[in-house]
Amino acid sequence: MGVLRVGMLCFGVGLFVASVAGVAFGVSFGCTEAFCENPQPTVAVTGVSLSGVAVFDGCNTCRLNPAVVGGIGLSVVGVLLGGVGVAGEFRTEE
Repeated sequence: MGVLRVGMLCFGVGLFVASVAGVAFGVSFGCTEAFCENPQPTVAVTGVSLSGVAVFDGCNTCRLNPAVVGGIGLSVVGVLLGGVGVAGEFRTEE
């Protein structure tokens, strides 16, 4: 199987996993619901672990669903591999 096909497979599986996990379980887990009088519009990643990615938005901390994050990561890998496969095909045509 070529690099292009592997990239397409990774992209499709990643997109499927991310969308199903997002719909079935939600995109975020355990968000705090604190009221913030002057919210800062910045978003920062405060921690990465097997239980998810912790994101701080200036007032509240949310933990993103690890299946959604993994699916998005697999989709990005698929796009990169697909790009390498397309570049390889263009290179062999010349």
